[in-house]
Amino acid sequence: MSSLSVRVAVVFMSWLLLSSFRMTAADQPSEPLLYDVRGAFVTARSDVSPGLIARTDRLVDTAIRSTIRQKALPRTILTVRISEAGYLPLVVGARFRAKVMIEATAVGNGEKIAVGSFTVSTFALDSAHADARLADRIAERIALEFRLQKTGPSTLATALFP
Repeated sequence: MSSLSVRVAVVFMSWLLLSSFRMTAADQPSEPLLYDVRGAFVTARSDVSPGLIARTDRLVDTAIRSTIRQKALPRTILTVRISEAGYLPLVVGARFRAKVMIEATAVGNGEKIAVGSFTVSTFALDSAHADARLADRIAERIALEFRLQKTGPSTLATALFP
């Protein structure tokens, strides 16, 4: 009876050790592709707030202009489409969200290099501040994905800890 329990314990320990082992996928590149973004064009449907479009365009353009690449990369232009913007009313304020689609187009030949989409959301007490917050979230996500310089408002914390 004790030999059976030893066998079960050995099988269980082997299973634990082998289940913690994970091989990386061979078909995925180790480093994601990086582009030299030269410009961006933000567009949306007619039911999306013009303030959201304008602020997103300004923030993304500022991030592109402040980014300096040290080596030559494929040059691209971004097309940002805010496909949908809506809100969910809550007891206090509302949850605002937007669906965004991005296409990176090569400057040299006009081919689409990359296509992606994401959804952002934020909480705001009124719709006047919702557009600004959604635009900030969209620009942050684009800057993160394309490794652009984030140009947020400077505060005492960013002045002391760059």
